[in-house]
Amino acid sequence: MEQVYSYDRTSVWDTQKVSNDAQWEIIRSRSLEDTECIPQRFSDRGKSGGNDDRPALKKLFIEIRSSYIKRKLYVWRYDRIFRETQKALEFVELCHKHNVEIISISEPLPEGSSSLALKTMFVQLLFINASMQRETIIENIRNGLAYKRSNGDYISSAIPFGYQLIEGKIIQNEQEAKAVKRLFELYASDDYGYKRLADKLTEEGYLFNDHPFKVHNIWNILDKSIYYGIVKGGTFGEYKGNFEPIISESEFKKAQAIRESRNVTKVNRREYPLRKKIICPYCGRRLSPTQRWNYSKTKRLHYYHCTKRECPGIYVSATKTENMLLKILKRFVNEDVIYQGIITEIDSQMKQLIKKEKQKDQKNAQSRREIVKQFEDGIITLDEMKDLLSSFDESQSKQPIPIENCRTQLDQLLELRKQSIQQLLLDHVEVVTVQKDKKIDGVFLQGLSENICIKK
Repeated sequence: MEQVYSYDRTSVWDTQKVSNDAQWEIIRSRSLEDTECIPQRFSDRGKSGGNDDRPALKKLFIEIRSSYIKRKLYVWRYDRIFRETQKALEFVELCHKHNVEIISISEPLPEGSSSLALKTMFVQLLFINASMQRETIIENIRNGLAYKRSNGDYISSAIPFGYQLIEGKIIQNEQEAKAVKRLFELYASDDYGYKRLADKLTEEGYLFNDHPFKVHNIWNILDKSIYYGIVKGGTFGEYKGNFEPIISESEFKKAQAIRESRNVTKVNRREYPLRKKIICPYCGRRLSPTQRWNYSKTKRLHYYHCTKRECPGIYVSATKTENMLLKILKRFVNEDVIYQGIITEIDSQMKQLIKKEKQKDQKNAQSRREIVKQFEDGIITLDEMKDLLSSFDESQSKQPIPIENCRTQLDQLLELRKQSIQQLLLDHVEVVTVQKDKKIDGVFLQGLSENICIKK
């Protein structure tokens, strides 16, 4: 039985476009008619044709590359596979190489188009035509928007608070327009901040979309020039609308002057002693400090967070994490069990290393004796013996001295006990590891390889 595949894709959920299921039904019927087989289906929903990272498309590529036997691939249109001409041509070449015939139901190849050259030319023509159609549509839309702008028509689909859309024209919503006008009047008195102004409007019975005014609603309304008749036209630039403004230009500019006078740059003066010391439990990157504003509690919240975009990300409370670390450091300094446990561990490592050093010295002495014996037996000359001994001694001198490293760690550990908790935190904490539940599971001080968070 002939092996048959199908691929369908939609970039967005839209009832006016040919859905994945509609494409599949068309392909399925055609495949049954041609081959009496139901194709192996590969389907990507809500995926752009310009995006190569599509799960079903990746699986289709693997399937195509897996064999060179004759097969068929049904698609509704070529642009379901790729939007870009070059990528579509590369896909056609791959299918031709692996003996896979592409059948586009809406764009059938002319009779006798079996060669790769003819397929390539046909696909190029299809994509050139599609590109011209897209450019024409975009140009027509832009021309239409430019015409609306020249007439002063509102060209956005988002209707601001205070207005409503009726038969393609925006007119004032009487109740909402009163709220906007009152908002600017109260703010112009210079007696109200955003929070107090929101409370005042609610107290007077004004609502924002059937809800009490919030601080961000006040900010958004004060920021919009549309209320005095000027539309921000995006790439077309600002223009005067043909609708009735709610306030005057002078009222708007007075509000902006008050906002400017109250605009104080907020500087984060908090110290972050664990900056670049906490390791992200997901990707291993060191966390950076950040702050957020909690409107419900009207205060800043401080965090350490992962800045890597591909990472699932983690936010740990700066205050909670620092307090947790202080407790660990206090226990480390004050509890002899932990402290002595680390010293015992380092001491044990030193004893093992001394034993290994003795064994190594015995082995080196044996190697030197073997070199000398080769000279005595006449196997090597005197100069060769000197060179071999010199090379051997040089190689041994380059070896690290782990015992000295352990002694240094022990000296540093004894010195650390004299430091204050705060000084340990600021100067000596090198790495802090946290679990995905944000609990600290590792604390490593400078010069020490032992995790002081582990209870001995």
